[in-house]
Amino acid sequence: MSAGAFGGKPQEVVTPESLLYDAAERIGRLRQGRIALHLHLSRLLPANRGEGRIRIAFRMFESMVSVYRGQLFLLSNSDILLICKDAPLAELDAIVYKLRALFATDPLTYADAPEEGDRFVTLYDLEIDYDRFFTLCGELLEETKRARAAAAGRDAPPRRRPLEATTLAGVLAGIDASDIAGVVRRQASIRILDHRSAEVEFQEFYMSIADLQKALAADVDLLSNRWLFQHLSEVLDQQVLGVLRDADFRVLPKAFSLNLNMATIETEAFQRFEARVRGRAGLVVEFQLVDVFNNLDGFFRARDQLRAHGHKALLDGMSPVTLQFIDAELFDTDYVKLSWSADLVDDIRTAEVQHALGPVGFDKVILSRCDSETAVSWGLSVGIRMFQGHFLDRVISATTMAGCDHAGGCTLAQCTQRHGVIAGPLRGECGNSHRLDLFPPLSALG
Repeated sequence: MSAGAFGGKPQEVVTPESLLYDAAERIGRLRQGRIALHLHLSRLLPANRGEGRIRIAFRMFESMVSVYRGQLFLLSNSDILLICKDAPLAELDAIVYKLRALFATDPLTYADAPEEGDRFVTLYDLEIDYDRFFTLCGELLEETKRARAAAAGRDAPPRRRPLEATTLAGVLAGIDASDIAGVVRRQASIRILDHRSAEVEFQEFYMSIADLQKALAADVDLLSNRWLFQHLSEVLDQQVLGVLRDADFRVLPKAFSLNLNMATIETEAFQRFEARVRGRAGLVVEFQLVDVFNNLDGFFRARDQLRAHGHKALLDGMSPVTLQFIDAELFDTDYVKLSWSADLVDDIRTAEVQHALGPVGFDKVILSRCDSETAVSWGLSVGIRMFQGHFLDRVISATTMAGCDHAGGCTLAQCTQRHGVIAGPLRGECGNSHRLDLFPPLSALG
């Protein structure tokens, strides 16, 4: 960056750590009643530091900021630090208790020996511990500076450009000029009627961001800016709706399931698509749990609007961990999607899921990401009857091939890939492409 525009002085890079250090300096003379809470999420195992859970943890402290004159910092290493005034310790304890549940599978949340202290969270009374806290802020700032200097000095491979206003304009222009039907994907969700037969409940349609990036923006990191990507995703919503409205399905799905932003429900593109399928196919809109948390009012408004028109809503993104502190029943959706993970077979985890989803009703639960027969067997054992995932994709393809006179020239993997697209070369390679839209009833699942 050129220094001339700033009077010849190099500009300090603004980081969460530098903002925290400045805040700590300012409150040095105003310590009365102030406390600081340091949540050590950087100590979690890498598998437990997903962006979704970190953002949920961050949002759980936001009420403390407005009520208790607080400042909240999400640090570069994923730690969270809250400074507030006259906050009751009981309220902080209640939030920390919920956060331990959120990250309950990580050893960091286990009880420590008294002499070792709590490795998950540290509380500072700034009337007494200010010097220790200020030293911590200085150390965090220096660590960040060293990390940035080391990264700048390394020979890094070519990196994608960040998503900025100018690069976003280029991506949007490319979308407008392209036929994006080839990057729309679908996956069936099936309902098992008994232990010997099943049928498709709906087909989920979504945009493959990886394929879109490869085709239109190979040198741009589409996910690098959350707010610009939010705008991009709303544009993509309308593109997907247009593709599905005009698609030449040989057999229309029993129901379409779409991952949409809440704002998309209000658009003309959605209204046109709705008019196209009304009376011919059902419509389900899937809402991600993280997005719901970001806009509860918008979610309830969108859910009610869908129902007023005879459509359904689905709460996506539930996991064994989120179920420990989120009451899925309160969102009152028509479906709840639970992600399969191998630890669900544990008796304690199974009992927790049954307790959490019992009030929802297992007839509304979809077990997603089923990659093996084990996942389906577990789901059936707890009362789940709807499933989605690669294992079911292969079952559908095997059933299709069993009645196809061109099956001898295909592999199961090829048939599965062709089922997953709605346009493009893959579909054209099928000798019986009209069968790709049939999704026949399944049998012999027992």
